[in-house]
Amino acid sequence: MDIKSLFDAEPASPLYVAINKVLVRNDPDLMRMMKEASSKMCLATALTPGFRGFDLMRQRGTCPMGMRWAASSDMSSELSHIWIDQFTYWDSWEAHEDFHETFEDVVVESCAKCGSMLLDGPEEPVYRIVKSDLPKLISRNQMMKLGFSNDGNTDGYAMDSGETVTVLATHHIKPGKESEFEEGEVQTMEMLKATAGVVGYQILKRIGLSTLGSGHATVESLMEDLKDSSCSKLKRAAEVWEGYTVPAEYLTMVEFEDLPSAQGGMPHVNVKPEILFVHGTKVLNNCLTIPTVRISDSMFSEQTYREVLQGLRG
Repeated sequence: MDIKSLFDAEPASPLYVAINKVLVRNDPDLMRMMKEASSKMCLATALTPGFRGFDLMRQRGTCPMGMRWAASSDMSSELSHIWIDQFTYWDSWEAHEDFHETFEDVVVESCAKCGSMLLDGPEEPVYRIVKSDLPKLISRNQMMKLGFSNDGNTDGYAMDSGETVTVLATHHIKPGKESEFEEGEVQTMEMLKATAGVVGYQILKRIGLSTLGSGHATVESLMEDLKDSSCSKLKRAAEVWEGYTVPAEYLTMVEFEDLPSAQGGMPHVNVKPEILFVHGTKVLNNCLTIPTVRISDSMFSEQTYREVLQGLRG
């Protein structure tokens, strides 16, 4: 199988997404440590050409789907460890790699501050966007001003409830069924938008992996860095395309106004007949395993990427 040819054949994406995933101890001091660790990281990221925004998400719970009856939508006080997902959006996947090559010393220093919390990760897969319909969240006052100044047209924006959560569903798809899955998932999401509390959705396909973003550099470059970090440079252990996956991996994100809306609304994909007959035949029938479904909320975000994907800015 020629992985490089499969990578090269992927259609261009309006933006590319890198998701840095870590499993950390569910500790009351987590937010304080994350703030301390992220200050320099955020500045370095913002200074990198091609950066278009981010969303730092923290796991709240897991959807009790597929007979996973021990799961609960809000397990904030029950889970010993939780997933933290740092979504960053870029004009190109190369821009993301340039960030790591330029600022890897900042990344390593920042991540080391949370090492005592870490159980698994980091892992940083790279995705293209299959479909995105996530509006930019703005305040009530901003929404009123926008409506008055734009003849009532607020397309591309939504009012921020201050309590939004995102359902994250990972799918592994049978080879050769990717197009049918994508078509079915888009149809499913478009129908789900009629459910109360749905803000929007995004469908991503994994196309590679950033080894530097995953904390994995070549042994030789690590040794050089130990000898003299002032002039050495960590080197990636593999190219992004070498992390292309077969079977294909997709991540579907559905944003809800609040947790009760997510609890009551997400199951519609399996219980509302007109959605089920699409979701069942085109999505679930093409999955190799039952999707893993988590619920997370945002700790910190900058949503320029949503304006770009909504066509509100270049």
